[in-house]
Amino acid sequence: MGLQVWKEIAAVDSEGVFLGCKTVIPVMSRYGGGSIVNISSTAALRATPSLVAYGAAKAAVRQLTKSVALHCANRRLNIRCNSIHPGIVRTPMFEAAFDSEERVQRIADVPLGRPAEPDDIANAVLFFASDEARHITGAKLLVDGGMVMD
Repeated sequence: MGLQVWKEIAAVDSEGVFLGCKTVIPVMSRYGGGSIVNISSTAALRATPSLVAYGAAKAAVRQLTKSVALHCANRRLNIRCNSIHPGIVRTPMFEAAFDSEERVQRIADVPLGRPAEPDDIANAVLFFASDEARHITGAKLLVDGGMVMD
């Protein structure tokens, strides 16, 4: 992998999250707080030799999430920050990235035997954004069908 590809992946997958947090924290604090939900990946939590830049960028999202959570808590901003870590999700990008044999092979690695649907990820985000999660900050939620079990 060339350095330019590394930088492009980092720009989207970690710098974008940094800029989002940096931008929204002052606004949220003016309006009494809220919930930031960052999307990471199971690739942040395990070795990914074939996707090293992606895994590193998503690990940066996890670290940023914990740091933002502590920053906001220490300053009593009433802003929570958590991360969602999807595994395999049935999306058009998943379908396009792998041929049918590769998709079957990857899905076989999911203990529940099926990939997540986009609604599964959306429901996890909804939980972290809700009042039901009002005392949760700095946490990670795996939505991966049991792939990591961390």
